[in-house]
Amino acid sequence: MTRAVRAGMDFVSALDRGSLGGLARLCAPDATWWVDTGPDRRGGDPALAPHGSGRFPLHGRMRMDDKLALMRSLGPHAFPTGCRQIPRRIVAGDDTCVIEVEGYGVHASGREYANRYGFVVDVDPTGAIVAVREYLDTAHAQHVVGDDAPVPRSSLDDPPHHDPPRHDPPDPVDAPPALATALAMWPALARGDLDAFGALFTADATWWTDSGRRRDLGRHHGRGDLDANGPLHGRVAMSGKLAAMRARLAGGAYASPGIAVTADRWIVDDTLVAVEAHGHAVLGDGARYQNRYLWIVDVRPGGIAEVREYCDTLHVTDLMGVAPEADR
Repeated sequence: MTRAVRAGMDFVSALDRGSLGGLARLCAPDATWWVDTGPDRRGGDPALAPHGSGRFPLHGRMRMDDKLALMRSLGPHAFPTGCRQIPRRIVAGDDTCVIEVEGYGVHASGREYANRYGFVVDVDPTGAIVAVREYLDTAHAQHVVGDDAPVPRSSLDDPPHHDPPRHDPPDPVDAPPALATALAMWPALARGDLDAFGALFTADATWWTDSGRRRDLGRHHGRGDLDANGPLHGRVAMSGKLAAMRARLAGGAYASPGIAVTADRWIVDDTLVAVEAHGHAVLGDGARYQNRYLWIVDVRPGGIAEVREYCDTLHVTDLMGVAPEADR
């Protein structure tokens, strides 16, 4: 077990117990916690808003001490019976790990909260946590925890700001085959070349993204529905996902050829590749789509077998005309 995995699992365990003191003891003094910000793209960009947006739960980057103080002030009022955090999968590196987690609790409002998370945990050489980046269904979080409060819209400069990459782009000769395959998706997507994009996947591949209020559709191992809420569909066959993507391109959804994605960080763990990235596109109405992502890509000998996509779903719903909280 690497020091990052040990710290990450301890982090999820303390979060599950509601032990804020336990969380604090795991962290370095200057540790930070980031989560994305919905329509406010500048608030979620650490270069432009180093102290975050100030809005909970979609706050950008906060000092860990401030985050824990905020959680302590909310205390049992937000989740009187607690909020479980159950780890499901890990992609491991020495200094960084990604833990996929399912959370469940009943909010003080009576609303059920059933989010799915990708936590990226960075540690220092002593094993202390220096950064947590939390990717989750922000539309669901804002609906339940944020009480559907409106979020002001802002855009990033072009090209968008982002944290500096953790790595230089890999040399195709030296890159592990799984990483080279995972990263090959994005040039094809930027060109709008869905034939090349689709050729990277196995015949029975699946793609998962979360589902807004339709929490049943967003279960990792359940069956999703592309028609239920547009791009917020749960786990679907890649053949159907490609058909929906082709229809979107043909229907003029984008003024740009596609979504230009830049990979910022990655971890390779056997067949699994975890990629943090940012994307940019101009939509058909001129709006600028600027999301931040965590992808878990399962690469097998025959191609990509599964993609799990964590992104700012509230940004998606804000720009793409999708009902952020479709009927249950």
